[in-house]
Amino acid sequence: MTLALMAHNLDLQARADRLARLEPDALRREAVEAARDLNRDALWALVEAFLVTRGGRGARVSKHTLESYQIGVQTFLDWAQPNSVSLLRPRANDGFRYARFLEAQGLSPSSVRVRLAAARSLFSALRWAEATQAAPFTDVKTAADPVPRWEKRKPYADEDVAALLAIGGMQDAVIILLGAHCGLRNSEMLTLLRKDVHLDVREPYITVTGKRSKRQDVALSRSAAAALRTWLAATPGVAPYVLSIRTRQGLEKAVKRLCREANVQYEGREVHGLRHSAGTKVFTVTQDLLAVRDTLRHRDVTSSEIYVNYARAGKKKVNADW
Repeated sequence: MTLALMAHNLDLQARADRLARLEPDALRREAVEAARDLNRDALWALVEAFLVTRGGRGARVSKHTLESYQIGVQTFLDWAQPNSVSLLRPRANDGFRYARFLEAQGLSPSSVRVRLAAARSLFSALRWAEATQAAPFTDVKTAADPVPRWEKRKPYADEDVAALLAIGGMQDAVIILLGAHCGLRNSEMLTLLRKDVHLDVREPYITVTGKRSKRQDVALSRSAAAALRTWLAATPGVAPYVLSIRTRQGLEKAVKRLCREANVQYEGREVHGLRHSAGTKVFTVTQDLLAVRDTLRHRDVTSSEIYVNYARAGKKKVNADW
């Protein structure tokens, strides 16, 4: 764990502990007042304290999760205030109304689920503080997604990856190859440390911090290892992280810029589409779902099945020459 991450976790724990150590009556008063006045800062502090104190990840909850939940809580409050929703005594249909509102905004089902999870966490925090017993999202579900999983975040074709590498700089090459050859997620690229890059071994590899903070070794392709070696040698001052880009938005902006300059489609693929490229290529070469599971570090093979569809989509249609 880096000093920066340790400092973040300690600061997070200190903020959470300010509320968690209060006497029950004092915590309840703070929560009731925040809910009554729709005090956004105080409500987020309550949710953050609940996630750290009672959540499964504790003080190791990721910055990405906290940022996502904070946006979700603010989105709910933006809707609740003009709709006269009481946080202490919500109406029976308020949770369903909010879900339908999100769907009407054109958000994807996955985005709706994330927003609902944040709103649920707000009421979980209020119940934790004994400010209310309301749970308006208990039975709320999103509408079924009509778009198959494999129609989203499609992979970049080999020629697209080559086009991006042809015009990209040193760091661009690292980003593209960590995604398209090694299957790294956005967060794994951003948190990859230089000390976890192992190039001077027989089979070069990196150690990434994946979902649920799990540490896993990932094999490097020959070109990914070469790109990393060049970039690390040229940028010693960027340590301790591999990339100089530090935010998800910055990563998205870099790949989007590359796609625009290379005339490669970005929409519908984004940065995560690079990971899909890796999974698709592994299945195309091996025809083995277990190889896909191991390369992408899925918990089970069910998550790997989508790559069968991606690989089949690139084949010539069976009736093309009839």
